[in-house]
Amino acid sequence: MLSLEEVAHYREVGQVTPAYRLSDAVISAIEAKAEALFASRPDLDQDYAPNLIAIDAGWLDFAIQAEILESVAQLIGEDIIVWGSAFFCKKGIGGKKTPWHQDAAYWPIVPMAASTVWIAFDHSTPDNGCMRVIPGSHKERRLFSHRTSNRDDIVLTQELSGELPAAEPVDIVLEPGMVSFHDPFTLHGAEPNNSGARRGGLTFRYMPTTSYWDRELEAPEVQGKAYIATRQLHLVRGVDVCGRNDIYRAVS
Repeated sequence: MLSLEEVAHYREVGQVTPAYRLSDAVISAIEAKAEALFASRPDLDQDYAPNLIAIDAGWLDFAIQAEILESVAQLIGEDIIVWGSAFFCKKGIGGKKTPWHQDAAYWPIVPMAASTVWIAFDHSTPDNGCMRVIPGSHKERRLFSHRTSNRDDIVLTQELSGELPAAEPVDIVLEPGMVSFHDPFTLHGAEPNNSGARRGGLTFRYMPTTSYWDRELEAPEVQGKAYIATRQLHLVRGVDVCGRNDIYRAVS
């Protein structure tokens, strides 16, 4: 579902927003399911609500949308595990900042290979704290220095500890139904949302089965809520090529 130009853009920039959109029906279904979830679980933080699939396996239905799964296969290969799912749903006032970070700083994937899909169900703009990326920051395939922070005004605990690369940050502006893909080494972050308009996104994390989810590898907690090593691995396409991943569920 990605054009050759879009795949090339992903390789060059570390992020791509394809031309296609998910249908209004899919976005409405996401919104309805989200409303039901937060109504039943008032303990969840809407700024960052992780591990949705462990709460309700029905979230997998959105992760395996044909357009998305075909696109992920173009980026990381035909044999695919979904292991993560979360809401980043910034309230219109008082939302938290997402510090500059690399997703790879959190994940016990060996070798590191993955892709994140970000599905917009609201408008996402600079005014309401859209994601920003540092183009090309993924190319060296290395982790920048991160520090652990327990500040109350940020969503995650790991943040870049040094200077940003010289490249100008790029705002990832999305409309409902649009989808963004980004590489685990791409530096990205977002400003707080005080626009008065909610900025909601649903994310899924994918890894190729040529890599191994190493549960013995120490990884930091995310807001102290969900230790990453305990995540369920859902095989959504192909086979476990490396033969070492403890598949929780195979999805046909």
